[in-house]
Amino acid sequence: MEKNYPDYDDLREQYEEGNISAVDFVTQQSDELTEDYERYCEEKLLDPNSEASAQAFMAYRDELFEESLSN
Repeated sequence: MEKNYPDYDDLREQYEEGNISAVDFVTQQSDELTEDYERYCEEKLLDPNSEASAQAFMAYRDELFEESLSN
């Protein structure tokens, strides 16, 4: 059953203000993004509970987005 996720802008604000961790920011956006994150961590042998892993995932997603804009 799909969860009710917070509004992205509210979540982003909470993250930028330091009220939630990078892990929470990633995993509280959607079921799909959480699954992508878990798969990313598994493939890269990263701890999904690690702040550094979540930040690496966010950087990876940013790179994919930038690539899609340039194509």
